Amino acid sequence: MKTIKRLSLSEQVVRSIERYVQETNLQPGDQLPTENEFAESFGVSRTSVREAIKALGINGMLKSVPGRGTFLQPQAATLHLEDNGLLQMEAKTSITELMEVRAPLEVKATELAVERCSEEDILVLEEICKNYRASVENNQDQAKWGKKFHRQIAEMSGNVMLNTVLQSLAHMTDTYRKNMAEEDREVGYYVESHMIIIEAFKRRDVLAAAAEMDRHMQRTLIGLTEMVAEDNATKFIYKQPKKK
Repeated sequence: MKTIKRLSLSEQVVRSIERYVQETNLQPGDQLPTENEFAESFGVSRTSVREAIKALGINGMLKSVPGRGTFLQPQAATLHLEDNGLLQMEAKTSITELMEVRAPLEVKATELAVERCSEEDILVLEEICKNYRASVENNQDQAKWGKKFHRQIAEMSGNVMLNTVLQSLAHMTDTYRKNMAEEDREVGYYVESHMIIIEAFKRRDVLAAAAEMDRHMQRTLIGLTEMVAEDNATKFIYKQPKKK
């Protein structure tokens, strides 16, 4: 029979403060009650409250400023693996922050894919790019084939974790694109960039493929940032709805 671990008094206070933050809907930068106020409210000593605040400061939730008080810090993203295999995020982030994470991972996936892919994998990439070019010419399903290209490279990397994270980040990027009022003006460039990457794959040139993917992702960031700025950036703060 397993022994049930009892929470220490300071751990109980930590839980109480966390619950207080949730129930009062405090926002990053908001000030919390004083140690005395918490101590009176929870029926504990100031020492227990101080230890709890220190623990919450270590994990990044709170910040104590001498002479001013204790404040709620912006929280890092909380990720959950959903049934569909995607990581869902419960935190706010900008398109710039999102792409700063995604870009180097796309480059790493490209490096691994060049080293590990088969000739058949490259043929699949070529077929995807062929359909992408046709979709641009016909002005339909452009985003579909662009996403397939990146998804294929992530799968070709042979790294399950990297593939999962990249698919999740791509899904988050789609949230921004879907809210934009106009079509992506860089789509012609993306097709040509994909062809350059494929040619590097054929030569098994890891450096060339990675370099072009890096340029591709940086160009994507610039394009998305400009479109967001033109269409009111405040609409494109991504926040995964919390489960009820």
